[in-house]
Amino acid sequence: MRALLVLSSVIPGLPLLFYGRYAYGLLLFLFGTASWILHLASHLRVGDDRGLFLATSFLGGLFCTLVTVIWSIRWTSEDRIEMTRREVEAALDDAQRCYLRGRLEEARVSLDRGLKMDGRDIDLLFLDWQIARKMGDEGRARRSRRLLRKHDLDEKWLWEVQREELARGR
Repeated sequence: MRALLVLSSVIPGLPLLFYGRYAYGLLLFLFGTASWILHLASHLRVGDDRGLFLATSFLGGLFCTLVTVIWSIRWTSEDRIEMTRREVEAALDDAQRCYLRGRLEEARVSLDRGLKMDGRDIDLLFLDWQIARKMGDEGRARRSRRLLRKHDLDEKWLWEVQREELARGR
């Protein structure tokens, strides 16, 4: 997986888009791709400012590509993965503790913190779905349920989701 992300870094912003970092990924993709296209088009340009266009577009494309490569290497490092796993587990533990004590708002804050680190964690998504339903936030509950169905490849929570949907007539 890591090698694939680093190799896909040749296209600026692509690994960020794969990981769901859409704002930064699109920004790097658009600016980097435009820079490389401008660089290629500058070879056809005739005029005194041709060198300026070549240098500027090359540096812009190179900058976006390097930022993407560095991000990919850092994001997939063992230290980063371990740190993310610990923070997600801590957020889940805190959210469960708050949920069991009836402090749903605090549980939601912990879930948001964990989901910001890993928006694909099925345990966080399941608890977020449960809390959103209890708080009456149907939009968030639907989003969490949809993401849970998408990322629960081992079907850990599928039976619970299906049971709830049957009980609600969905």
